[in-house]
Amino acid sequence: MLIESELLGTGMRIVTGTAAAAVVVHAARTAPWRFWLSDGERQRVWLFSLLLLVGLWSMNAGITPGLSLRFLLVSALTLMHGWQLAVIGGSIALALLGLTGQAEWPSFGADVICTVIVPALVTARLHEVVHERLPHNYFVYFFVTVFVGSAIAYNVAGLSRLVILAFGGAFETGRVGAEYFAVLPFMSFGEAVANGMVMAMSVVYKPRWVMSFDDAAYLGKRG
Repeated sequence: MLIESELLGTGMRIVTGTAAAAVVVHAARTAPWRFWLSDGERQRVWLFSLLLLVGLWSMNAGITPGLSLRFLLVSALTLMHGWQLAVIGGSIALALLGLTGQAEWPSFGADVICTVIVPALVTARLHEVVHERLPHNYFVYFFVTVFVGSAIAYNVAGLSRLVILAFGGAFETGRVGAEYFAVLPFMSFGEAVANGMVMAMSVVYKPRWVMSFDDAAYLGKRG
């Protein structure tokens, strides 16, 4: 879901770059660093997640000229490590793609917003709402928070990209086609499945890796 830099004007590059930088700085200031730094295993899982994102985001499906679709897995990263570390990690992954020439630096701010920040914040907020209003059990967590939540986050991320392109004048060039709207929901289903597989394996085998999953609350205390 990376944007070709020529689709964004100078003004939009500045606006998106400034907004992305502000959110990343806020994430860095509020991240649970003390908890994270005290757990070496969690650090290794986070770093491995970044390598996974770099490899995954290196692949894309070019549906519309100027727009490519990728699976994100940002929802899983958010549920495992919190939105702050997800935003920081996703930004690092995009920077690595920029260093290898697979992403363009002029559109870096827009890419961070749509590929990382939007899905991370949507996932985090949906998890809060589900945790507050629905029963605390594994099936609600998995099907609503993980599966439905990651699909919603993916669609919102795709729509946010279209909004940025609209304000950037890309629609006027005719390079954003209607087929993008048709393919986005199908890609979001695949995104939900991918996030579901990652989270299911993590919760079953290593629940302590998942910051959003309370073993006692969702599965009951184990004797």
